Amino acid sequence: MQFQSLGVLLWFIPVAGFVILLYLLKVRRREVRVPAKFLFPAITTDVRANALFQRLRPNLLMFLQLLAALLLLTALARPMIQAKGLPGQTVIVVDTSASMQATDIAPSRLEAAKRRLRQFVQELTPGEQLAIIEAGAQVRVLAALTSDKQKLLNAIEQIQPTDTAGRLDEALRLAAALVGKTEKGRILLLSDGAFPPVSDFSPGNAQLLFESLGTSGENLAITAMDVQERSGGYEWFVGIRNFGDKSQQAILEFYAGGKLVDARSITVEAGRTVGQTLRARQLPEPLEVRLKASDALQVDNFAYRVGVAQKPIRVLLVGEGNFFLERALALEPNVQLDKAPAVPEQERGERVGGSNYDLVIFDRAPVVPVKARAVLLIRTRGGPIANLGQAVRTPRVVLWERDHPLMRYLELSTLLIDNAPRLQPAPWARVLAESQHTPLIVAGEHQGRRWVGIGWDLLESDFPLQPAFPIFIANLLRWAVGEQGSVTDLTVRTGIPFSLAVAPEENELRLFTPDGNTLTYPVNDGSAVISGLERVGIYTVQGRKTQIRIAANLMSADESDIRPRTSIELGGKTVAAQSTLTTLRDLWKPIVFALLALLMVEWWVFVRRS
Repeated sequence: MQFQSLGVLLWFIPVAGFVILLYLLKVRRREVRVPAKFLFPAITTDVRANALFQRLRPNLLMFLQLLAALLLLTALARPMIQAKGLPGQTVIVVDTSASMQATDIAPSRLEAAKRRLRQFVQELTPGEQLAIIEAGAQVRVLAALTSDKQKLLNAIEQIQPTDTAGRLDEALRLAAALVGKTEKGRILLLSDGAFPPVSDFSPGNAQLLFESLGTSGENLAITAMDVQERSGGYEWFVGIRNFGDKSQQAILEFYAGGKLVDARSITVEAGRTVGQTLRARQLPEPLEVRLKASDALQVDNFAYRVGVAQKPIRVLLVGEGNFFLERALALEPNVQLDKAPAVPEQERGERVGGSNYDLVIFDRAPVVPVKARAVLLIRTRGGPIANLGQAVRTPRVVLWERDHPLMRYLELSTLLIDNAPRLQPAPWARVLAESQHTPLIVAGEHQGRRWVGIGWDLLESDFPLQPAFPIFIANLLRWAVGEQGSVTDLTVRTGIPFSLAVAPEENELRLFTPDGNTLTYPVNDGSAVISGLERVGIYTVQGRKTQIRIAANLMSADESDIRPRTSIELGGKTVAAQSTLTTLRDLWKPIVFALLALLMVEWWVFVRRS
């Protein structure tokens, strides 16, 4: 037991002395004449107590009053004891990522987390509140701060596993927004710790707790799969990694078009990666790889591939980096993005051809000749498409070419730009968007290369925040590699958002999931944004003129490395895992109730004696 104000108990010495002194004091009586003595019983106890300095006799009332004083002072000292549970306001963040499906805790780590949640709810006392946040492919608040146990139990039943990496950083920031300003707030993370360090996070005034789930890290996973077209056929490569501490054996099976085409036994040493290659003349889609192994996580033992004939779009971003531009490029599922402060030597050249990239973007970086077929310039000097002049303050777009492939489905009337230099386009360049004072976007073909010029700095406008921006990037990519009627079959990673460019006549698309469910997505100006697929497998997208297959894979080393962490890095600090969570609970309320009961007993004794 602990006391918040231990010094209050020292007051019992003078209080007890005062109570005892009252029983030693001599009571002054007034003499009264009565007709007969026998009408009054003899009262000898008080007579003896009236004798000053006489030895104190045992007295039940005195002991009851001393005990009452002790209870009162004990309550004022605020005693506290350790107990299970979470006091005050607590936000519990539940990791529902793929690694939480590991079966080293029966039936799974996620089910163990749900059992722990139910235990917290049952231990909830009046005045305490819980909130539950799910951190999977999407961050969801399942229950806001409440003391309603039934509401919390219903929220726990909604928790489902996902085959994706968890967005723990967003979930923790949301939890800090809920209780970060509360002195007695707590943020509890229920996870196995299988996620990268979270740097941009602060719990505020709340206490941050981490409870680790899991007992074993033994796991085999498919971490890479690629298909390349070779002379005379195809080359199918699969990478398997052992994340455990023991050597493991497994069976690797190759399926093409739903039929088994090859099976082989493999052995993977602890901490090592092995590669397996299959060569075939024809590979009917969909392609599937199955890894049969006795490990704790099954979701990373499957991998799928469609759209083998579709080549990825290679993009090189030259400059310091641009978060908004990189995020828009990531929405395109078949884009492979590389970043560099300068153009590598092997990519420089005056002639078109021989480049590893389809598009090179110069974002506020000096322009040099490149071999790529398409180039985008963002407020940079050099290049043949336009020269930069004096700045124009707050130009507004008054006209844009809606029929050009780069400008399809764009709405630029509300675009706000802080400043933009005057553009002087080359004679062969076409103005695609302009203000009253200067062109803003120009494009054209020159010497076998496609050029696009944006005059202003994207970070000095709200263009990256407009719905038109990802559409513009999608148009740019298709224009860079040649016009395409629509998206073909494609392969993506689970949990990663992407967009689909379809016919403008489409109003909505239906997505059929591997487990038989159907989801509907609206189509705006020929583009539909898929927020992320939560299950590994083959999906089908259908519309009036659209039929697309999508293969979704986990392919995440962070999720496949299922070793339960004993500590995690959050906000630049190391948070150690706790096996048992205890709290200090106040005892003054039950002590006060005991004091009231004692005073009633003392009053009853006094009345009986009187």
